[in-house]
Amino acid sequence: MGTIFHGLTVDPDWLYHRSMYTLLIVAGSYLILRWYGNVVVRLMDFLGRRRALSRGYGVMFQRITTWFLWLIVWVVVLRVWGVDVTAVWTTFVSLLAVIGVGMLAVWAMVSNITARFFIWFWQPLQLGQRIEILPESLTGEVIEENLMFTELRQDDGQIVVIPNNLFFQRIIRRLPDVEKKASPDGKAAP
Repeated sequence: MGTIFHGLTVDPDWLYHRSMYTLLIVAGSYLILRWYGNVVVRLMDFLGRRRALSRGYGVMFQRITTWFLWLIVWVVVLRVWGVDVTAVWTTFVSLLAVIGVGMLAVWAMVSNITARFFIWFWQPLQLGQRIEILPESLTGEVIEENLMFTELRQDDGQIVVIPNNLFFQRIIRRLPDVEKKASPDGKAAP
């Protein structure tokens, strides 16, 4: 026999089972996602040793996939409690569509993000590479890449932050690395 709670009859066994299922799902998901985070960190370290790779890619990938996986976990929890998730899912997808249309209105952000993916795919420049951007004659080493900007460290130590879409509007010259060659006696040559 159930108890009456705000006009609803609640079966204690039903409530107990749903609470236990929820606790197990959330705790298990937390452990699995912690393990997943460690796997992504190790994978990015491995890929970073094989190729100059910005740490920002790993962080971005981990955040997006972790949010998506937590969304799935909460949909499952809502199903356990008997909530019809089709209405929730429809609302969520509609919200994403509105956000997507809003992002298209902000063309600068979208063009920078799109440019980053094209730069990653075609690789006109890479992390650690020295480049010159013409006609501005900005010269420096690429020290950071993220979705919106690429950072160059100039020879005088100053850091220049460049929007990614600029790389498709300017000429980029790849420069040889400036390294001091050591003489046979171990001292740096001039």
